[in-house]
Amino acid sequence: MLMFSAAERDYFPQARSLTWEEARNHCQVCFKDLVTLTSENTQIIALNLTSDYWVGLRKNLYPTSNSTMFWSRWANGDPLAFQNWYPGWPVLKAPSQKEVCCSCSCTCPEKTTSLADVTTLSGLTGSTNDATGFSMSSSGGQGSTSTTGGLPPVAAECVRSPMRSTNVSNDADEHNVKDSCVAMLSFGAWVERNCLENLPFICYEDRFISQVTVSNVTNQSSILTWQPGPGNISHYRLEVKGDRDLKQNQTGLTSNLDSLTAGTSYSVQVFPVKCQRDLNPQKVVFYTIPNKVENLKATNQTVSSVTLSWSKPAGSVDFYLIKVKDRKPVNVTKGSVVSKVSELTPGSRYTFTVLSGVNDISTWSEESNITAYTKPGIVSNLTVSDNSNTSLKLKWNRPSKGLYKDFRVVAMNSSNNLVFNETEIQTEVKVTDLPVGSSITLIVTARANDGLEGDSVTTVGYTTPGPVSNLILVPTKDTLNATWKFPEGAFSSFKLTLQLDGENVKTLETNRAVVLFTGLKNAANYTVIVRIAKDKLEGPPVEKSTFTLPGPPTDAKVISTNKTQITFEWVAPINASKVMYAVRLSSSFWSHSFSANVTKTQHTFHGLRSGTRYEFEVRTVVGQLSSSPEKLNHCTVAEKREISLSMLCSSAEVLLCDKNTTRESVFRQLRAHFENKLGSVGSGDVFWSLEKL
Repeated sequence: MLMFSAAERDYFPQARSLTWEEARNHCQVCFKDLVTLTSENTQIIALNLTSDYWVGLRKNLYPTSNSTMFWSRWANGDPLAFQNWYPGWPVLKAPSQKEVCCSCSCTCPEKTTSLADVTTLSGLTGSTNDATGFSMSSSGGQGSTSTTGGLPPVAAECVRSPMRSTNVSNDADEHNVKDSCVAMLSFGAWVERNCLENLPFICYEDRFISQVTVSNVTNQSSILTWQPGPGNISHYRLEVKGDRDLKQNQTGLTSNLDSLTAGTSYSVQVFPVKCQRDLNPQKVVFYTIPNKVENLKATNQTVSSVTLSWSKPAGSVDFYLIKVKDRKPVNVTKGSVVSKVSELTPGSRYTFTVLSGVNDISTWSEESNITAYTKPGIVSNLTVSDNSNTSLKLKWNRPSKGLYKDFRVVAMNSSNNLVFNETEIQTEVKVTDLPVGSSITLIVTARANDGLEGDSVTTVGYTTPGPVSNLILVPTKDTLNATWKFPEGAFSSFKLTLQLDGENVKTLETNRAVVLFTGLKNAANYTVIVRIAKDKLEGPPVEKSTFTLPGPPTDAKVISTNKTQITFEWVAPINASKVMYAVRLSSSFWSHSFSANVTKTQHTFHGLRSGTRYEFEVRTVVGQLSSSPEKLNHCTVAEKREISLSMLCSSAEVLLCDKNTTRESVFRQLRAHFENKLGSVGSGDVFWSLEKL
């Protein structure tokens, strides 16, 4: 039962009438064999019958070597495990009526007969459908005999007295068929019929179940292989359905399919054809390999995402698959050729793989790969310090997440012209060669390894204004006039500081390039510092120092004198700082002078000549500057000496020397001579007097 129930069977009633043997031959050629009936298929087969049909059971189909075991196996060799005889069937054949004579003078050889040869048979008492056989009983003049199962042979008995054989009824002869086969009635019961009768018949065939194998699938071709069908297969009909239909007949078991469309589903059926009849088809559905995507690009990178775009490949595509290492693949519907891959790490390198796929995810295209970086994160806490007139110092914090390679630092002036563009791996840089006194836009951007820049952070810094030039100080004794030239670059104002001996005494702010300081001390060392102001920044200082002009001493006087020295004293100038005095004493008569620098307001000159008028002057001196002099003259005490002069008068004119007029004239001439040499009496360079005796 396991053998013949293992496969599913199909049943094929044949309308034409043939003998049992012809029917079997036809079934074996075009099917498997005449039908084998079971308790499961009898009812199904009988539903469509309208007359008697040959089935695959014959009385004496498989005889044994010792005896004939009737109705033992079906035509296909299956054991008889099921019976459905119409009541009264099958009929056992009885021997013809004759006398059997046995006596002492004659012998009766032993004869072996079947139960059908018994002379008296009352017929079957019933039938059974089970697999153990059927029961049969008979009755006659000598009694009754019953047999079970395969109807074993009965041995004739020889006796020495004459006896007659058992009579067989005439009714049994009507149904007795010498070579009988089973026909199934339209309602399913079995009867015996002469195998030579022409009846319609029922063939069966094990349902052919197999599978087409697809191999060497490409985007345009594949190889189909299938198993041979059962029995006499004339050819195989191949039907392919997809974006186009294909039909062809094959005698072999393989077929090459060419000119297919990439990424397309194809349904294949291979029908074995037997006696111009299609057996159950071998089926398979497969996809050609999709073409790989083209023009794969990575765009619109952000710190956490990359947008991928590509061109749809030729052929069919049901969806796309995006793979990124260590991440769950992303499915993209076939209508879209753009996809945003999110939740990435800033500044990191990713290899993106895009594949074309088919609906049942059985087939994938070749990979299309592209490598791209996400944008680095942004820097923070960007600050400007150490402002100078041509440089600034920038500092920042690195991005808080992700990776980066370096930083690009850009500086632009107020006209948006690039003035600095450098890369730096540290988080601070000195930005140099900047325009003086300008507003500078500073931009710091983190960069990935491929140079992809993240979002920029911008701040504004200012270079300090340049220094003023040509600072000139013009002092008086109590004022200081400062002038300078305008510097390079933009500025708002000038800040000035006035210092005296290093201490600030005055500050002011102006937008002019000139300032007059008043009310100053004379002979004081003043320093003027000029800075250019721009917003909160100041340019480098330019300073210059000078002294105010010293005021002259006043009220010079002599406080003591003698023959060889004179002591002078004077009054210091008003509002003077620490000063010195240059004193000088000179005598033109003697052609010598005395000078000294003193800090006190008096001075004594020694080693003078007596009776000499000396010219004295004192000046206030500060550095290289000196005041106008305070002058005074004074004479040393004269040490008098008398000198007598005698003159002899001689004249060609008589008595001329005796005239008073002449003497007076000579005296006057003599006085004039001394005045010429010594100066006027009382006011000359030396003390002298001239008297007549």
